Amino acid sequence: MKVGRKRKGKAEIPTASMSDIAFLLIVFFMATTKFDVKEGIKIVLPATAPEGSQQAETIQLGEDKMTRLQIEADGTIAVNKEAPREIENHELDNIIMKKLQENNDMIFKVITDRDAEYSQMIRVVDRLKSQRAEKISLSTN
Repeated sequence: MKVGRKRKGKAEIPTASMSDIAFLLIVFFMATTKFDVKEGIKIVLPATAPEGSQQAETIQLGEDKMTRLQIEADGTIAVNKEAPREIENHELDNIIMKKLQENNDMIFKVITDRDAEYSQMIRVVDRLKSQRAEKISLSTN
């Protein structure tokens, strides 16, 4: 008489709960991951006038109250009405310090050409902040 052998079942990994485990891992990593938040330039903007109030008057400021720093497309900087030229960080610090000594409430208007590199405007604003200039106006051409 012929005796047949019992066939053993193939070894399988149960996958019924695999999706539950994957979902729990995703939730765990989302809950414990710290996302980097990129901070921009910290600038305090003036408060706007409430509706119905009178608009602010336009005031003309002279060179004794306002300094224009115009950044050209090629990275040169023109101070007030001077011709644009390359200005290093230490020279820019000296110009800012001199203007602040003349008038502690000096307003610095940074005018950036649309084609200028963003890093040039950041460099000028950083130099103004390092010299403790508090009144900074930003605009583009």
